[in-house]
Amino acid sequence: MLRLYDADAMLGRWPTEKLAFHDLEGMLTTMDRLGIDEALVWHSLSRFYDPMEGNRKLMEEIGDHPRLHPCWVLVPPFTSDAGTVEEVMADMRKNGVRAVKFFPKEHGFKLRSWNMGGLLEALERERVPVLLDADQVDLEEVHALCEAYPRLPVVLSRTGYRQMRTLFALLAQHENFHIEISTFLLYRGVEEVVDKFGAEHLLFGTGMPIHDPAGAATKLRYAEVDDETKEMIAQGNLERLLGQVGW
Repeated sequence: MLRLYDADAMLGRWPTEKLAFHDLEGMLTTMDRLGIDEALVWHSLSRFYDPMEGNRKLMEEIGDHPRLHPCWVLVPPFTSDAGTVEEVMADMRKNGVRAVKFFPKEHGFKLRSWNMGGLLEALERERVPVLLDADQVDLEEVHALCEAYPRLPVVLSRTGYRQMRTLFALLAQHENFHIEISTFLLYRGVEEVVDKFGAEHLLFGTGMPIHDPAGAATKLRYAEVDDETKEMIAQGNLERLLGQVGW
């Protein structure tokens, strides 16, 4: 049985959509139905209200649940009540947070060193994976981020087939660039990436409950790659990245 570790799941409500679920019970029920063992989770309040309040709400809701692992949404320290970069990193260490997500478009900032107040340098130093949605950042910025911080794992979600030529260029140039496969809809795209660039660049994720998680699970289970490769994508690559974090 293929063990699945979801790299991109969300708790909380969506302002304009009625979701399949929004709470812990709904998430666990969905995971059980589809055979998803674990999930990296962020909270919608962190995107649509206040990042740190959403992070606090996330920790309250998932607690120390063994199947759910926190992914905090961060913003540059200049306008945030999160405190200094050092305080943010210490708080992440204390709470066992080993991945972060940025919404540059939603929160109005650039993923550049001058705008990040040392946060990217700190995340790279501790090898903390950074999750981004393709509709939140220009791919030129992704290239610059991967180039400037080569030891920083960068994971891109919400990709579309019209971006594939650029995505493949990023895969060819950056070992630290990864794609979460929930909306990676290129025909035999998983197989092509594995053949050209290696399975270590792909992570299983669902984007639930914004997206139907059954699609991603089915796509991976029926991909025409060997079992070892499927296991890498299903959970091994994410566990490897999280295992490299400095706490």
